[in-house]
Amino acid sequence: MDTEDVTQATEFRSLLEELRKQLLDACIHFDIWEELWPTVEVVGTINRFKGFFLPTRNAHLSQFFIKVCNVVSNDPKSPSLYRVLKMLDNNQQLAPGINTRSLHKRLRQYRKVLEGISDYRNTKAAHWDTQQMEQRKPVLFGDAKQMLKELQDIFNEIHKAHVPGNLYAFKTLQASDTSHLLEVLKVKPRKSTGNQL
Repeated sequence: MDTEDVTQATEFRSLLEELRKQLLDACIHFDIWEELWPTVEVVGTINRFKGFFLPTRNAHLSQFFIKVCNVVSNDPKSPSLYRVLKMLDNNQQLAPGINTRSLHKRLRQYRKVLEGISDYRNTKAAHWDTQQMEQRKPVLFGDAKQMLKELQDIFNEIHKAHVPGNLYAFKTLQASDTSHLLEVLKVKPRKSTGNQL
C-alpha cells in the first residue's frame, strides 16, 4: 500500500466513523420520539406532563430529521453516504465487493421520504424557510422507520467491506430509559405546587 492509499484509507475510516455517529444520533432521536408517542399505555402520563413531553417529542423529531439530512447530504464536504459512495466510485479497494450502483438505487427508493424530511428540516427544524409555499406530503412513521433501517443496512454493508466482521447495532444500552421514565411517572402522583386552584 503506497502513501496515497494509506491516506485515502485513513480519510475513509474517519468519514465512516463520523457518519456512524450521525446515524446513531438519528436512531436515538427516532427511538425516543417513538417511545414518546401518545399510545394508550402512556397518553395519560404524557398529558399530565405535556409541558415537558410535547416540546421534548417535537425536539427529538426535529433532531432526527436534521441528522438524517446530514447522513444523506449531497454536500461534497459533509460526512455523508453520498460522499462515502463517491470515494468508493473513485477507489473500490476502500470497501471491496461493494456495488455502489446498487446502493444508489436503494437510496433512490426513499427519495420521497427524504424529500419530505428535507422539507420539514428546511421549514421547521434547522431553518425557517418562509419562501417555501408548496407543502409536500407528510413523512409517515412507517416510511421513516423503514428508511432508517435501510440507511443502517447500507452503512453496515460498506463498513463490513472496509473492516471485515465489524457491524453496528445503532442502539444504545440506555434505549429503554424513556419507557422506564414514563412508567415511573405513571405511578408517582404529581405534587401540588401550591399554585393550583
